[in-house]
Amino acid sequence: MYTRDGDVTPLLESPDNLSVIMNSGDELTVTFSQTDAPPLRDGWKRDYLLYSDGWLKDGDLNTATGNIVGPLPFQGITAYPYGPEQKIPKDEEFHTYLKQYNTREVKGDLFRRVLSQEGDK
Repeated sequence: MYTRDGDVTPLLESPDNLSVIMNSGDELTVTFSQTDAPPLRDGWKRDYLLYSDGWLKDGDLNTATGNIVGPLPFQGITAYPYGPEQKIPKDEEFHTYLKQYNTREVKGDLFRRVLSQEGDK
């Protein structure tokens, strides 16, 4: 299950185990206010640096387990995929996150159909 469409701001506010799970072609737009930034001198422009704390898993169907989202990574993980000695925290906050945000099902059926049709040509 991938993160639903819409506002995901609460998932971006701090590094934790609540991630935005995106699929190929998804977009995340970040907006913020400049009101606290000092005014610029004439002719100057402002650059921005976004720091990301996240994980990237190749979703290519030719990659081992590329057709599934899990296992989800978590803060404190020492290896991926992790073994039975490490487990993702499953507290109430995490269960609420799964039910509230990860509600978008994405299947690879369409991708496979298009590939098989291309092979028929």
